[in-house]
Amino acid sequence: MTAIHANLLLLLTALIWGCGFVAQRMGTDHVGPFTFNGVRFALGACVLIPVMLRVKMAPPAYLSKASAWKRYLLGGGLAGAALFAGATLQQIGIMTTTAGKAGFITGLYVVMVPLMGLAFKQRPGLGTWIGAVLAVAGMYLLSVTESFSLTPGDTFVLIGAVFWAVHVLVIGWLSPRMDPIRLAAAQFGACSVLSLIAAASTESITFSGLAGASGALLFSGLVSVGVAYT
Repeated sequence: MTAIHANLLLLLTALIWGCGFVAQRMGTDHVGPFTFNGVRFALGACVLIPVMLRVKMAPPAYLSKASAWKRYLLGGGLAGAALFAGATLQQIGIMTTTAGKAGFITGLYVVMVPLMGLAFKQRPGLGTWIGAVLAVAGMYLLSVTESFSLTPGDTFVLIGAVFWAVHVLVIGWLSPRMDPIRLAAAQFGACSVLSLIAAASTESITFSGLAGASGALLFSGLVSVGVAYT
């Protein structure tokens, strides 16, 4: 894959996620944040099952098949935990803010990633620092009120952006070391399990609520998660 192909895939991902924020906002009218994330990430994992069955896994020569699967479970669990934190805070925040603001604030993780990379001796270029200043200025104009404070929803989404940045760094470290399709499915499964456990403890899951959110869940799960996250 060339750099141009990779960049086009990332652009397509951004377009899908932009629509995904609207679907997430619609879903909050019917189900709680943990229920929504639990179902949509389960759908995302299910989408990848036929792909995994079709594409056979060939573990590295120095790893047995059992060791390779253990690596996927551990890696998927680690990435899934970061995904769970980011997705939960984002979904809670989007209940009391607009889809547009949530999308912009979440996008600040693009700036946070290279800044966090300083801890790993990665030196961002001048463009990164210029982008950081512009992104912070944009968040201020969109989100900060006249009393110089963020709304509770914006705050949740902003904290979630930190976990999205952590998630990107984790994925960046794991993906060259294992099959990305299986890694994606493992992290979706981990995030779904954590979300559904939280939902069972804190929310009322009803058939009518799931039916009302079905359109948002299908798009978020099959397209936003199954395609874009992968």
